[in-house]
Amino acid sequence: MRKFFRITIILLNIIAAVSLALACLCSFINPKTIWWIGFFGLAYMYLLVINVGFIVFWVCSRKKILAVISLIPILFGWSFIGRNLQLFEKKIPEEDMDKSIQVLSFNVQGFWQRNAKQPDGTILNIFDYIQEKDPDILCMQEFMIYRWDKELKAENVIEKLKQTPYYHFELYGEDYGSGVATFSKYPIIHKELIYFDNTTNSCVCSDLLIGADTVRVYNIHLKSVGLQREHIQFLDNVVKREYGRSDLRAVKAIIRQLSVSSFEREEQVKILSSHIANSPYPVIICGDFNDPPTSYSYRKVRGNRKDAFVEAGSGRSTTFDIGRIASLRIDCILYSDIYKAYHYESPRVVLSDHFPVMCRLVKQEK
Repeated sequence: MRKFFRITIILLNIIAAVSLALACLCSFINPKTIWWIGFFGLAYMYLLVINVGFIVFWVCSRKKILAVISLIPILFGWSFIGRNLQLFEKKIPEEDMDKSIQVLSFNVQGFWQRNAKQPDGTILNIFDYIQEKDPDILCMQEFMIYRWDKELKAENVIEKLKQTPYYHFELYGEDYGSGVATFSKYPIIHKELIYFDNTTNSCVCSDLLIGADTVRVYNIHLKSVGLQREHIQFLDNVVKREYGRSDLRAVKAIIRQLSVSSFEREEQVKILSSHIANSPYPVIICGDFNDPPTSYSYRKVRGNRKDAFVEAGSGRSTTFDIGRIASLRIDCILYSDIYKAYHYESPRVVLSDHFPVMCRLVKQEK
């Protein structure tokens, strides 16, 4: 009986170790080549915790050597740990504060929760929140304006964001407009649309004149997964272990949506990564990637640039809130290495289904 138990544990450990290795490999494999490998990337943190648990189990047993089963994939994907977990926030030196650039990226969910109740019971307005944070560069995804809503007419939204008087947005729609919007305290000397898929998903780049320097800011919203309310409810039920055979259709729909959206993101990433590579200026990339840091999309867009969370964040920094399974960091700020990031944060404010991400960037002296 003891032998059977040990063999079972070893087999389960091998499965967990192989799954973790696949989660790391998905960053290097085009989803069009192996479409299903991205599912392992979504589960990276859970797989990491499971494998650490196996290591602890074997170290506490007589078969300590078997800890190597999980140790190998953890070491293989060592760099992925830092993309998902950081211990110490990097605070900005006082002497650098005045010359820093405050960057805020926020998927605002069409301003649907613009007046939302917070965990402490207070009501917070999204525009008041943005004004309080006072960003120098503000990138919003799922930005919307409405002709019939007085508060959200274009001129009124621009007035509410007058602290950042220069703006660039590309919107889809007639009675309402949806897309991405970049607001800035610095003059925008060039505007360009990179792609638009006739939904809220799009990408723009804006060249900002910051002092004597020109910096290209990319505001991106990669293809959304497009899960419906009932799909999210099903995932929530899985966590609560409240599901049955009738939920099979939801499973199929979720798998189909994840695979289709990953193919479309790959096409967008191909266009975007090529455009970024040819930028004549240093870049700041903000946006909703709709993919975790273990993904192919993230690796291609990031290239040799730095990630503000990796360089200056702390904790898990999940940015997408879907209830009990809010465990994904899909919103990022990336930047060229002429900058150094400080004070990365993703506050737990309830103003959208995403949390905002922000940091301070300081140009490094040569």
